[in-house]
Amino acid sequence: MIKRIVLIVTIVTVCFIVYAQVSDINTPASFNVQIDSKIPIVEIENQNYRLLTNESKLPVQAGYTLPFNQELLKMGEWVKVSGIHLWRLEIFAPNANALNIYLHKLKIASDEKLFIYNPNKSDVTEIYYGATCTDFIEGDRIIIEFNTKSRSNHIPIFIEEIGVRFTPSNDRVRGFGGAGDCEVHINCIEGEDWQNEKKGVARILVKQDNLTFWCTGSLINNTRNDGTPYFLTANHCGELADSTDYSKWLFYFDYESENCTQPTIEPEHNTISGSTLLANSLPGTNAGSDFKLLLLDENIPSSYMPYYNGWDRSGLASPTGVTIHHPQGDVKMISTYTNQLVSTKYNNNNEDPNGMYWQVHWSETQSGHGVTEGGSSGCPIFNNEGNIVGALTGGSASCSFVNEPDYYGKISYSWESNNNDPSSNLGYWLDPMNTGTNKLKGTNLDSTNIYAGFSGEPNSIIVGGSVSFINTSFGNISGYSWHFEGGIPEYSELEEPGNIKYLSAGAFDVQLIVSSANGSDTLTSNDYITVLPNISPNPSKGKIKLAFGSKIPSDYAIRIFNTMGQETNYIIDEISDNYLIIDIFPNKKGTYLIKLSSSQINNTYKVIIIGN
Repeated sequence: MIKRIVLIVTIVTVCFIVYAQVSDINTPASFNVQIDSKIPIVEIENQNYRLLTNESKLPVQAGYTLPFNQELLKMGEWVKVSGIHLWRLEIFAPNANALNIYLHKLKIASDEKLFIYNPNKSDVTEIYYGATCTDFIEGDRIIIEFNTKSRSNHIPIFIEEIGVRFTPSNDRVRGFGGAGDCEVHINCIEGEDWQNEKKGVARILVKQDNLTFWCTGSLINNTRNDGTPYFLTANHCGELADSTDYSKWLFYFDYESENCTQPTIEPEHNTISGSTLLANSLPGTNAGSDFKLLLLDENIPSSYMPYYNGWDRSGLASPTGVTIHHPQGDVKMISTYTNQLVSTKYNNNNEDPNGMYWQVHWSETQSGHGVTEGGSSGCPIFNNEGNIVGALTGGSASCSFVNEPDYYGKISYSWESNNNDPSSNLGYWLDPMNTGTNKLKGTNLDSTNIYAGFSGEPNSIIVGGSVSFINTSFGNISGYSWHFEGGIPEYSELEEPGNIKYLSAGAFDVQLIVSSANGSDTLTSNDYITVLPNISPNPSKGKIKLAFGSKIPSDYAIRIFNTMGQETNYIIDEISDNYLIIDIFPNKKGTYLIKLSSSQINNTYKVIIIGN
């Protein structure tokens, strides 16, 4: 965790007052006294690393890193002031726009402090235990200051690299102030209904070898509702990063304008450094759904007021929704869609129900025509219920081409379709209880919140079978109200309803309403239970009975095939309101497949005919 303090010093006569105020919030010890000695300066060569490949196929580059010789730290100077030993060293990278540092995981005692700041002391960052990366300090010089009560010859700091941010230019602004003028700030009117979800979205300073990039991603909830800091983004963000790189990624929370206009100075924000890769899709837009799931190295402090966004893996196309993102690495923006998402292949206009991507077209709203840009990569797209249904891969939309489409890797595909291995799917991590949940609400971990949840096993049965329901609800719940369409019983107020029997074929809804002193929450899963007609006898001498348990669907169809795939003839020997008898005889003995379909039922039965 890193705490950033921005000080604005306008005239010398107020310097003492400013320092006295900030000393109460753990500023460097040197700020409170006059020190005559000069700080030793180390100059490092600033070689400008830019991408040699086509940047349009990669996230927006933020900058690069320079190697740092650990031996240079020996040039730092110790000074004792007011009972505090302080060590300082200034690092100078000529022509740099802003600098940060990458450390081996910081390990300092509870009464020790580490800071970096610029020479005029207007931009200060405190670095906490466990940090691996810092935020940028404006300018080409940074001062590193270590405060301790007992001096030793060993400095508990291991700096591995110095990060350099690209210098903004008229045609290449990256980071703060870089977004296109069509974008809509998250705290405009369009974001009023998305104030919870925005707290889960963060800007990422991605590190891959000696290059850095801007991307976006989101905290995402799991079925334990326990605040595990899972973080979803796109696989192409740091696609070639290794475990050392991931440990030095920096995540910016609450990086946003406080209103609907671009701020003139960079807003205060919170950061978390370090992550571990848990799962990702195969490279490329044709091989997988371009997702990456990380585990942040730290739990999110409650002071950040984090929100772990919900998800929906049903694969249903949402009619409306938004994306929340950091275009060009700028402050947080929101873009809106009012036309239904389309399932398709990447960069393809043809609808494909089995496609790995959602295609979206952005809509003009009251405050602008928000789209996505470089730096938005990995950002979540939300459905009309506020749940994540995809992560941004790319597309053609921009402030110059607001009507062009974008493409998001589908949560429903990323769940389990990229591969069978947990390292290639979301489901293993986001449903650790294996509940089979199709959608999960987000949470801020407020103990007064309650969440309805359940799973049924199996959710496809034969007429007369039973489903075992497990309550996975979360929170201080005082009451339960279960509704089982077509089930016996149809209603229960038990916390664990147990087995529910189904005597009629069809697709049935299940609803759970949980309540507490503070309110209620409802989860409805439409067509959650599929009850298939019973078939008997099997093996048979030729006649097969299909028992529906209720009125036979008017639109049913039956086709029968032998093991060679050839369709065979049959007759309906008998039919009633709730069953029918099929006569396959005089077909030869053998194995046959009976395919039954209707608007609610689709199933294939394997039967064996043994003859008279």
